[in-house]
Amino acid sequence: MWALVAVYTLVLPHVILIYNAIAKHFSSEIAGKVSIALILLLGIAYFLAVLVLKKGIKALALLVPCAIIVWVFISIESNPNKYIHIPEYIIMTWLLFEVLALDYKDKGIFVLVFICAALLGIVDEMMQGIIPNRHYGWQDMIMNSAAALMGVFTLAGLRKAPTGDWAWAGGLKEFKPALGIMVFGAAGAVLTCVYLFHVKAHLTFRSVYPFWLLGWNGLFIVTGSVAIFFQKRLYKPINPGNDEDSNPYDQAMTARLWILCPLVILIIIHTLVLLTAVAGLPFN
Repeated sequence: MWALVAVYTLVLPHVILIYNAIAKHFSSEIAGKVSIALILLLGIAYFLAVLVLKKGIKALALLVPCAIIVWVFISIESNPNKYIHIPEYIIMTWLLFEVLALDYKDKGIFVLVFICAALLGIVDEMMQGIIPNRHYGWQDMIMNSAAALMGVFTLAGLRKAPTGDWAWAGGLKEFKPALGIMVFGAAGAVLTCVYLFHVKAHLTFRSVYPFWLLGWNGLFIVTGSVAIFFQKRLYKPINPGNDEDSNPYDQAMTARLWILCPLVILIIIHTLVLLTAVAGLPFN
C-alpha cells in the first residue's frame, strides 16, 4: 500500500502529459473540461455512496465546503489545467487513509491523512521544479492542500474513523528523540521551500541557496534516517497507567505513525533539494 502511494506521488507531475495530449488532439477548452468532469463525477459518486450507505444528512452536508473550495478555485484560477489538482489530491487522501487505517487504532487519523497529503503536495511541486517545462509554485501547494481537505471531508462522510481515544498524544513524550528530529526537519523544510522560490526567481541554485541550509538538509537526512532505522532505541512502549481498557501497543503504534509518516516525507523533501544541488539540476 505504501508502495502504491509512492508510485502515485511519482506519477502526479506527469499527469500534465495527458492534459497536453487532449489539448493537442482536441482543444485546451476540452482538456480543461475534462478536469471539471472528473470533479463532478467524484461529487456524484460521493452523493450516491452516501445514499447507498445511508450515511444521512450530515454526510451530505460535507459536500457544501467541498463545493465552496471548487468554486473558489475556478473563480481565482483561469488556467483550466490547474483544476486537475482537485481530483488528484482527493484520491491521494483516499489512498493515505486506506494505508494508515491498517495500523492506526485511535483518534486523529483524518488529521494525519491531511498532513501527509499536504507534505506530499510539496514533494510534487519540488519534483515539478526539476522537470523541464514545469514549475515550482506556492499557488499549487495551496491548491493541493485544499484539495486534500476536500478528500478528508469525503472520508469523514463515508468512512468510519478508528475507535479509540487521544491517549496516544500524551505518549509522544516517550518518543522525544524522534519527535525532536521531526521538528528539526520540519523547520528546515519550511526554510527550504522559501529559498527555493529565490532559486526559481534567479534561475540559479549555487549562488542563491545558502550553504548553511544545504548543511541543514544533509544533517536532517542523516538524523532522520537514524530515527527510522534504529527504532528500538528511539521508541519506548507507552505506559497505559490505570486505564484497563487502553491498549499500550495500539497507542504506541498510533504515536509511531504520527512520527514516522511525516518523518519519511520530510526526508524525501530534504533529499530532493540536496540531489538538485549536487547534480546541478536546473530548478524552475
